[in-house]
Amino acid sequence: MRAAGGQMKKGRCFCCDSLLQYPADVTCFRCTVCDTINDITPASQVKENSVLSVETLSMLSEMGNIAIFLEYINCYFSRFCNLNSSFKKSGESDPYAIDYDELKRTYDYIELLDNAAVTKEVMSDLVTVLKRPGRRLQNIGDIRFLLIIFECPLLFHNGTKEEKLRNHEILKRLFGLISCLSNNLHKYMVSVFTLYSEENFKKKIELVNHFISYRLMEFEDMYKMYPSDWSIKAAARIMALLYAANNMRSPSVPISEFYNMAVDLIDISGDYNNWQNVQPCFSFCQYPCLISLGQKINILRMESKQYLSTILHNNISRNIPVNPYFSIQIRRDHLIKDSLDQIQLALKNGVDMKKRLNVKFIGEAGVDAGGLRKEWLFLLVKELFEPKYGMFKFDEISGLCWFSPTSFENENQYKLLGIIIGLAIYNNIILDIRLPLACYKRLLNYNCNLEDLREIHPQLARSFDEMLKYENDDMEDIFCMNFVATYSEFGKAVQVPLIENGEDILVNKSNRKEFIDRYIAWFFVESVDRKFDAFKEGFNLLCSGNLLSLCRPEEIQSMILGEEEIDIDRLRGITTYKKCDADTQVVKWFWEIVGQYNEEMKKKLMIFVTGSDRICPTGIEDMKFTITFYENEIGKDYLPQTHTCFNEILLFNYVSKESLGDKLRKAMYYSEGFGIK
Repeated sequence: MRAAGGQMKKGRCFCCDSLLQYPADVTCFRCTVCDTINDITPASQVKENSVLSVETLSMLSEMGNIAIFLEYINCYFSRFCNLNSSFKKSGESDPYAIDYDELKRTYDYIELLDNAAVTKEVMSDLVTVLKRPGRRLQNIGDIRFLLIIFECPLLFHNGTKEEKLRNHEILKRLFGLISCLSNNLHKYMVSVFTLYSEENFKKKIELVNHFISYRLMEFEDMYKMYPSDWSIKAAARIMALLYAANNMRSPSVPISEFYNMAVDLIDISGDYNNWQNVQPCFSFCQYPCLISLGQKINILRMESKQYLSTILHNNISRNIPVNPYFSIQIRRDHLIKDSLDQIQLALKNGVDMKKRLNVKFIGEAGVDAGGLRKEWLFLLVKELFEPKYGMFKFDEISGLCWFSPTSFENENQYKLLGIIIGLAIYNNIILDIRLPLACYKRLLNYNCNLEDLREIHPQLARSFDEMLKYENDDMEDIFCMNFVATYSEFGKAVQVPLIENGEDILVNKSNRKEFIDRYIAWFFVESVDRKFDAFKEGFNLLCSGNLLSLCRPEEIQSMILGEEEIDIDRLRGITTYKKCDADTQVVKWFWEIVGQYNEEMKKKLMIFVTGSDRICPTGIEDMKFTITFYENEIGKDYLPQTHTCFNEILLFNYVSKESLGDKLRKAMYYSEGFGIK
């Protein structure tokens, strides 16, 4: 209704967030973008606060009178106040808590009827209530109906085109209303999501991802139009809320659960550029949990190419000689010294290490087409982690290491390691670095917690678990611990107070949580701050800025480590052949031999052929592996050879499977410099 007058007001739609003009004297207006009716003052509704009874629904279901059942359903599912007031859980500290057991029973009755008319009525009612909630959603008590609708299992029924379109209509309105809530209500939503079971939580992620995929793939030109599409933006915001909840859950679901494969098909370079240039439109880079690790690696490569192209253009325009490589020359027997000297010289002279890396081992023939840089980084990392340098402390149980609080090594060596890891990422090289996830969390400024300590020192974490579980009042006498951290230096125990006069303060039930928190802060931060700062400084010389903000610690770790599992059958599936095929006898022998390898031998094979004992981070399907066959009889006694820069192995015309197996084993061991074992 509207009265006389011509003044106009501006306001945003409750659902699509479009900025609209409407007469100043109206009580409601219809959005011209999403067709939602926005009630500025609450609309009056019949039977307000009437609560749906599951018992009544059960009785009606047993009666089998569909008409009465439909009338009852319509009364509650089509009206905001009735639906919003139903399924309250008594005895909870949260007065707005939903009784999910009762809600599930309700949806079960509806599903078990398996009646098209009932399904159609329920879904039509949901569209009605979402299209016009009847009020601004400003308080926690206003948004229960959104959580109730989010649980509807019918939203997963996508067997027919009609069902897909119907669910799409409901979800876009549901996501739109949720996305436009205030920050405080979003925080409440996140707190609710943290309480979901793992199965239900994953279903919500799946539901949002399915909506985004359907929207992108089924609507014409949406891959071009998505930056201005309000419903995709709304769905991405819902995924961000789920992602925030995941960060608070223990255990959390893997980040890969959030990846959307349809998003992989967008023009990621355009999306990234829009995001970097702060364009006033939606971009998926604003919601990086949706972007797969493979696409993030593609962004890194794209950024690298753009950067080098800019440098090249600037130098040419100023008539400056152009060297597209960051070149270093190393003596094998002075690996660390030469590497450190070369990098320090490059820093001093302003040489850009973001150029393509080119390595030469002094006194050796060979042009670096990728293999030598792999080898240099592989050998350098192996050397830096040698116990003789004392830069890291290893845990025998976890097999992982952490920065040593007692190391007297020059901080430049930690900076060198940071640069090496940055170079590896920038040059798409995989390294076996035995650092825990906490290292990458600190690089991205995340806080570390007890689970991080558990990964690297499981035994110590278990003792802290026991401390937290202990219920008796004699904790001081049983645990006999005070507020100090202890480490070994030259065989002697060194104690560090975690708080002032910590050596005089016993750990008890009231302060045990503080003790554990302070110990974790000491272990991961305070005890190694100068060393880690040097390491981080080196890393940031290559990897920093916008790209890094797209990544989770787990993803940075995956970029460096790749995958550890080597599946020979999958490797065989992606192999290409030169001068032979999969049915060539020597090739068949090769796969029979390596198919019998244990994990250690598989790693030796991968080092021999690719220069790394790990698989690329996006999986074996994204790597190259080539077998080249030389049939010439002269080569039948040659050892197999490799081109690690191309992930290529050269096989000769061996007389038997046994001969090939023996020569392959020798070639792998000789390439490592270990000799015959």
